[in-house]
Amino acid sequence: MTPSAESPTPERQESRHHVQTALERLIRLQQSRRVHGELTSASRAQVSQPAVVLLARLQAGGGGLAIGDLAKLARMDMSLVSRELRKLEADELVTRTTDARDGRITRVGLTPKGRGVVRRLRRVRDRHFEDALSGWSDEDLAALGALMGRFVDDLSAVRYREADDTA
Repeated sequence: MTPSAESPTPERQESRHHVQTALERLIRLQQSRRVHGELTSASRAQVSQPAVVLLARLQAGGGGLAIGDLAKLARMDMSLVSRELRKLEADELVTRTTDARDGRITRVGLTPKGRGVVRRLRRVRDRHFEDALSGWSDEDLAALGALMGRFVDDLSAVRYREADDTA
């Protein structure tokens, strides 16, 4: 345990509070129905928030992914993934096929229409980031990217400690 984590100075405590508050604001923004509505409207892609994540993971996965692998990559419950995939399949954005080597495994892939939706979503998001960051210097942008990557890695690596009874 580092001394800074065990007995933080008031300045460090305030800085951590600012980071946590900003992160909470970012998460709320990303989960906002209003923001999702603006994204899908600008993209002409009427899909749910979980579907956006699944489509992006399928695109990143290249070929077809096993449903279980897709659920792990998306960090979603299998029941939610199955429900969303049924909708995406009905909208002709994904296809399901049986694995050639193991007939028990179902693979999911994007259709050409699904790839088009992912492309439009990505373009709208890219332009949104470009607009939001247009006033940032190259140095600030590089620093943010490096620090955010480090932050996410550290959050993923550190486990929660149990609460103490002092508060």
